Amino acid sequence: MRLRPTNWLHLAAWWTHVVLAAGFGLFGGAVAVLVSIVLIFDAVTTTACEAATPAPPNLRVDPFAFDPEARAGEFVRAMADNEFQAAYEMLAPEQWGADSLCSAGLETFWRTVDREGDAKLLALDLSDQPFFGAMYNRLDLTLRLTLATPEGPREVHVEIKLVSDGRIAGYRVNEAMGDLDTAAGYPPPPYAELDNFEEFEVVVGQAPWELPGVITIPVGSGPFPAVVLTGGADRDGTGVSTKVTRDLAWGLATREVASLRFDRRTHAHALETARQQEFTIDDELVDDTLAAVEILRRTPRVDPGRIYVSGVSLAGFAAPMVALRDPAIAGLIIAVAPSGLLHDWVWRHSRYRRSLDGDVTVVDQRSTRAAKALSESISAWVAGGAAPQNIAVHRSYFAHLGTYRPVDAAYRLQVPILVISVGRDRVVPPEDAETWIASLDQRRNVAFRLYPNHNHALVDELKMSESNSDTGARMSWGGLSDMAMWIHGHWPDRLFANQEAWIAGCRGGY
Repeated sequence: MRLRPTNWLHLAAWWTHVVLAAGFGLFGGAVAVLVSIVLIFDAVTTTACEAATPAPPNLRVDPFAFDPEARAGEFVRAMADNEFQAAYEMLAPEQWGADSLCSAGLETFWRTVDREGDAKLLALDLSDQPFFGAMYNRLDLTLRLTLATPEGPREVHVEIKLVSDGRIAGYRVNEAMGDLDTAAGYPPPPYAELDNFEEFEVVVGQAPWELPGVITIPVGSGPFPAVVLTGGADRDGTGVSTKVTRDLAWGLATREVASLRFDRRTHAHALETARQQEFTIDDELVDDTLAAVEILRRTPRVDPGRIYVSGVSLAGFAAPMVALRDPAIAGLIIAVAPSGLLHDWVWRHSRYRRSLDGDVTVVDQRSTRAAKALSESISAWVAGGAAPQNIAVHRSYFAHLGTYRPVDAAYRLQVPILVISVGRDRVVPPEDAETWIASLDQRRNVAFRLYPNHNHALVDELKMSESNSDTGARMSWGGLSDMAMWIHGHWPDRLFANQEAWIAGCRGGY
């Protein structure tokens, strides 16, 4: 914002704005803006967001027909060079329900990157492989920015979301992002007995979609039961200070269960999958999971008759599809998964996530209404209506899903199923857990488990502390051990007598 104070009253208001914005961040900035509006009644105000005119959605352009790293870098460099009007013009404001460009607050966002106010951008590069989120039709990538500050170079990781026509749909700073590996910063979990298992690499799938994978198998003659682990973007389930899928593989091997984990296609071949005109959940998850099952069946020391599939979140949503196509699968572990139509979950997730903050803003309400309207348009389209004109929809993806509900598909299966829910899920609303139980309550070979203190990553939040935050938030040993016991058949068919008992307080876990 550029103000031209015309007298001492205006000058006082100007400095009030500066001091409050510097001292109190977003809240202070908002207060200062109000003070400025009241006092600077005849000052000339020019803002970058008001001067900008963003490009409208382009539904005709080929999807992601640009260099995503260069595009994201252009956005970051514009802010670093104080060219905020150019940065505002790259945004896709309709994606978050904002009523104006100014609600994006890029100047405030950049202050979280350049905390010193005078840092110079020395370099930027990708800090990880991009990821294609098919359900949102977005390409997510993380840039590592190297800034020159008076104290020396500093790294900041900025996550950028791109829609298919090249506009920016989201951005945030993630200063906790870092490289996690066994040698530095992420040692093995305490429950992993490294001498009791071995690992070797495999390739899952066929050209041009080969995926790197790892088989973890206990030491011994076997034959061992085995499970295909699906859920995270990469094979290890790497997040901020977590490698939960690797934790799970090593913990299961310690309990004499082999596993295969692999990179998701939308991670290993992110840009190639994003550019596909026809792309479905079969391409994203189902086909590659079936290929991994076949690899385990041919693996020495693995019992080919006891191959299970474990799916977390969206992979849990797709797990019944896998079992319907391969009836010889021994059983499913479905964890923290949506229970019904995927496009219905998208707007319910939006509403639920915003409600957790306790302060639902006008922008939050608009965003949730926009997500619900999009969900309703997809439902009408699936029923035979007009296709939704929204760049955030990958039409072939939702057309393929149609009216698929995982709880209905799971009900038709004859294989044993373990359904895992958590009490601190910020992604899947709690009614999904109740729907899973209500739908499968009459199935005598379905078991349910709820961990009240676990989050969506299956990490026990109460056991996280400063002492372990630097070495990663670990996959829960209790949940992991329960999975191993269920695979070995040490549990009865059911954990809860009925749905009412679960709702009344049967919580499972430790």
